[in-house]
Amino acid sequence: MNKLKTIAAAVLLIAVTMGFTGCGSKPSGTYTSTSRGLFGPVEVSVELEKGEIKAIEIGSHHETMGVGDVAFEKVPARIIEAQSTNVDIVSGATITSFAVINAVTDSLNEAGFKAKESKTKAETPADAEVSTDIVIVGGGGAGLAAAVAATDAGARVTIVEKTGFLGGNSIVSGGIFNSPNPALQDYADINSSLNPLIEEALAETPVSDLHGEVMATVRAQFEEFKQTDKKVFDSAEWFALQTWNGGDKVGDLDMLLVYAENAYPTLQWLESMGMEFTDKINSASGSLYMRTHTSVEGNGTGFINTLRNNLADKGDLITILTDTEAKSLIVEDGKVVGVNAVARAGNNVTLRANNVIMTTGGFAGNVQMRIKYAQSEKWPDLSANVISTNMHSITGDGILMARDAGAELVHMDQIQLLPYANPVTGETGDITLTYSASMYINNRGERFVKEDGRRDEMSLAIIDQPEGIMYQLFSADAVPDPAKGKTLGGKPTSHYLDNNLSGYVQAETVEGLAEILGMDPATLQNTIDEFNTYVRGEAKDPHGRVTWTKTLENGPWYAYPRKPATHHTMGGVKINEFAQALKADGSVVEGLYCAGEITGNLHGANRLGGNAIVDFCVFGRIAGEQAAAN
Repeated sequence: MNKLKTIAAAVLLIAVTMGFTGCGSKPSGTYTSTSRGLFGPVEVSVELEKGEIKAIEIGSHHETMGVGDVAFEKVPARIIEAQSTNVDIVSGATITSFAVINAVTDSLNEAGFKAKESKTKAETPADAEVSTDIVIVGGGGAGLAAAVAATDAGARVTIVEKTGFLGGNSIVSGGIFNSPNPALQDYADINSSLNPLIEEALAETPVSDLHGEVMATVRAQFEEFKQTDKKVFDSAEWFALQTWNGGDKVGDLDMLLVYAENAYPTLQWLESMGMEFTDKINSASGSLYMRTHTSVEGNGTGFINTLRNNLADKGDLITILTDTEAKSLIVEDGKVVGVNAVARAGNNVTLRANNVIMTTGGFAGNVQMRIKYAQSEKWPDLSANVISTNMHSITGDGILMARDAGAELVHMDQIQLLPYANPVTGETGDITLTYSASMYINNRGERFVKEDGRRDEMSLAIIDQPEGIMYQLFSADAVPDPAKGKTLGGKPTSHYLDNNLSGYVQAETVEGLAEILGMDPATLQNTIDEFNTYVRGEAKDPHGRVTWTKTLENGPWYAYPRKPATHHTMGGVKINEFAQALKADGSVVEGLYCAGEITGNLHGANRLGGNAIVDFCVFGRIAGEQAAAN
């Protein structure tokens, strides 16, 4: 990892001392034990030399990239330094941290050591006060994007992050970024025309002057496109219009124009910092269009690593306080001038600044908030019965802090469920990237929804299926070699097949797959045959799917179960084009900027898949630039 200056409330914590008592001898050697992590066993080897822990190595594991590996770095280092397993865990990676601690403990016990009680009690450090130009609350994607932009402008920035690592929800995102990109779209690999989608949108009656103006612009662009042999039409205006329509026209179209106009320049900004995308455009699930760019690194780690690496070169301009939780905003004479926070050790940390940027995310993981604000006729059950894809730290507290400082909250009733989460854990990193070369089937082996549709429609359709579950099915046509088949988390498909993880199954034939899944082979075969007629253009899909790439004809055949999970909240703080938080009367909350999922006036009633990363990068960058300029 790079040497980005991170003060893990550190300035603020005292290590606890505890040791092990031996049985007279001082063993040497390597001892290996396995303990249960968040997503399976974690193998840990401990090297002892004359009774001293010299090294700890992590072996095979299934933990989340960008989160688990932070625990794998920090916890062993703390154990070696303290010569004890009574060390601080990495908050936000609790289960993985304890997996390491428990495995090391088992190895030490095997070597003849026994734990002894510590008589040393950690003292609470003194309260601290920090003064800087800009405080950013939240160390996820939006916070890091804002920090890069602000430090590029010469501002001194302090990031406050309540977990023990950077990345937030962004690090476990799908790692996909929507943007018009003619170089990849003009002659993309697509078997069907997307033109009917555009024609349908342009046939609507405008509901406002701005809507009419945008439609007229898109119509002119589209007419010009049709005179060419290009495959995929796109523009910033069409991106904005489709995003607005996809959110049921609930969001602010003027803000979406800012968003869409900045999408491609922001993609180039990321690439200028070393961000790598694959060289093929796709249509991610729920994106509704062929404009999805996929990160080379798994999940959102590529974005987070790119931004972190940039900040690592900023020297004294950047300070990061992890394990430090913001509690409230400091407001004086109507202006936000800082943040009250508490370090993990319990001491108060007061941060004073010229401007504050809130990037704390949404509330899809907060059961109480989602029931209060978003449980509705559309989503009648948002209780703890419904799993979430969110990190445990994403609890909506920043939204309430901004509200208490005077910001208006809008569209708080709008929440999105992701249709294809792991049914047990809510994980998404185990999804194989087959995009439009796969199908969704219920437990009877039947298709029931268009796979390139809206996420809310797909989620509701899955909930209506027997047992509220579906299977994503694909074949060797989509993934010729499972060892090379990429998942969102960066691991190969074979990792899940070989280790019996996430419900992945495989069979050489359709009949064999049907038997494993408890389906009628004839029904499943008929579903596949019909699917292929739609791909070849021989028939029209009754579910309305329009994006196709490959027929599914050759084994082996693969499938894994999926279930809807709360994923993204579209409501939050209302902002303007400068990322300034707004009051109910339209005036700005002086000194307060917001970016990312904490905001509420962009995505409307349904966020398109692949649009969230664009959101946090575009408006994180804008927030950082504006806060530095003002």
